Amino acid sequence: MAELSRFFNSVTGDERTYQAEDFAQFFKNFLGNGFFEGLRVSANNSMNTILGPGAGFIEGHEYTNTSSLTLTHDPADPNNDRIDRVVLRLDRDIDARHIKAHVKKGTTGSSPEPPSLTRNDYVYELSLAQVRITTGKSFIDDSQITDERGDHELCGRVQVARRVGDQINTVDIKHPSAPPGDYAEGIAQFYLSGSANPEIMQAWLDAIGISPGQYGRSLSNLRAYVHTIANRSNTGVQTFTIFDWTSSRNYEIYGEFKRASNSLTGGSPWGKFQEHVLVVEEGQKANGSFIKYSNGMMECKFDDTSATTVNEGSNIFYNHKNFNFPEPFVERPSVEARSRRQAGVQWPGLRNVSSDSVEVYIMSTNSQASGYLGYTARGRWR
Repeated sequence: MAELSRFFNSVTGDERTYQAEDFAQFFKNFLGNGFFEGLRVSANNSMNTILGPGAGFIEGHEYTNTSSLTLTHDPADPNNDRIDRVVLRLDRDIDARHIKAHVKKGTTGSSPEPPSLTRNDYVYELSLAQVRITTGKSFIDDSQITDERGDHELCGRVQVARRVGDQINTVDIKHPSAPPGDYAEGIAQFYLSGSANPEIMQAWLDAIGISPGQYGRSLSNLRAYVHTIANRSNTGVQTFTIFDWTSSRNYEIYGEFKRASNSLTGGSPWGKFQEHVLVVEEGQKANGSFIKYSNGMMECKFDDTSATTVNEGSNIFYNHKNFNFPEPFVERPSVEARSRRQAGVQWPGLRNVSSDSVEVYIMSTNSQASGYLGYTARGRWR
């Protein structure tokens, strides 16, 4: 065990020298592996691929390619395809000490797989692209190249180091009563689990004015992200996004709530949370359309394409149709009826509204009146 601190100037009698690995360990504290920009792999209609200019970062070491770099692939096999990879390879061996782009040759086969990446104490590889070498083909075109820069398991964009990210979701968690001044300037975020952090998760739900029961879930099923954007002398905006933890619920987003403050200094309080209503689901069925919202509300609409003619009554003539909603409500909705005129003066009416259907009437003083019935229903789907 030891306490380490660095970097300091040397003085007479107290030399302070550092190795490249000391700097690499320092940079690994806040930067993860990946590419900064560029490094696109492309074809040039030969057995070469071209690595474009760009920069990357591997285990605390920086890599830059300043111009297009030609990489050569072995000729195709006459019987089977193979998949090569273009990788950035960090080699810390004493005789190497570099990062270089490299063609990692795959194995031929009827269903070829790309070569696995080497990651150990000396060599660490990031995959920039797969290149399929087609049987009997004497050149590579862009259709044979699969870009892998965006896959964070294989390469990915350089991000905040994982060790920092892990602590953001533990050490950096704040209570909803924490004033704006407790948040850092810039962008800050943390993750909440109703299972791992039940007390503070419940505190956030209470501050917003919502409960797990509104979503038909228990606290342990819920997760949330709290994301804060702040300028110390200007404004701060905070977003609380709550979602389901289980795949059977398709990790449904239940709501997004925002609040703001006019400054992170001077003891300014947060404003009231306001819900940013999201569309959860929408669809079209034979009996109408529906839109479900994250606040639990739903809107159903239908317009009949077959005209309805009045056939009962004396001074007031009428007829009706029963319509099932395309999706059921959990309670009786509010319904607006309509009748689009085909013949005669007319007006619509309602009867027998339930959670899953409605009767819409056409009424007129004209015994020959007809029109196209429809409705808009609004209520809760959960």
